[in-house]
Amino acid sequence: MRRAERFLVLAIPFAFVPGVALAQGAPLDVTDPTPRNVFVQVEQSSNLSTVGQAFGPAFPATWSASGNTGTLTISKETHEQMRVAGGYTAVPNSFTPIVFEIDLTTLEATSQPASGAMVSGPIGFGFTQQALGTTTTAGYASGGDVPPLFCSSQAQVDAWCQIAPQFCGLTCNLVPGNEYGTDTGEINLVGRETQQGCDGAMCYGPFDMFTPRGDLRLTEAAEIPVLPGLAPLVLFGLLVAGGRALRRCRAA
Repeated sequence: MRRAERFLVLAIPFAFVPGVALAQGAPLDVTDPTPRNVFVQVEQSSNLSTVGQAFGPAFPATWSASGNTGTLTISKETHEQMRVAGGYTAVPNSFTPIVFEIDLTTLEATSQPASGAMVSGPIGFGFTQQALGTTTTAGYASGGDVPPLFCSSQAQVDAWCQIAPQFCGLTCNLVPGNEYGTDTGEINLVGRETQQGCDGAMCYGPFDMFTPRGDLRLTEAAEIPVLPGLAPLVLFGLLVAGGRALRRCRAA
């Protein structure tokens, strides 16, 4: 079990996503159906029970609405950049978009499954983030020498003890989901992520882990276009103007 944990608790840091310059704005206005660019941040506290305290970098996403449903989409390219770091490289064409849907009346939300895979030398790691929800019952097991396995009740964890002694004495910590907060831009979808990995010839899993990646902050984004070549042209113009002024001073 301990050897397998290297695949189950990969602490892959977030990466910066280069691109169009964006300015983070107010909480996402879900009453505005206009398709547009927005920002999404993921809560990154080490304590899985912590919700909405320390958010990581802002990543680009898109927002649109139809009828009573708002849709937040993180592209597969951005999803890859959010997950792949620390010496790993993405398996080509393995990452999928992440799609969240918000009920515009109740502000409850769900997500579609999303997946990806990465490698670092002989080590391979793959995951599928299952459907998450703000009303889902979800938690993680703690209290022993095991990774944060997904659980939905203490009875479920106690039943594991009948199978393997390392699960005895564990506690199922349920993490509540939260609907979208229009004043904060925060939302918490909970659920599980199925993980598996290989170390050379040995493979482990799949294992169902509790995922903290549905604890989000959504904000508006104001695009600040950076036109290629604009700054050099401006600089060149200033140099030309300065040179002309210097010549006039010398002539005088």
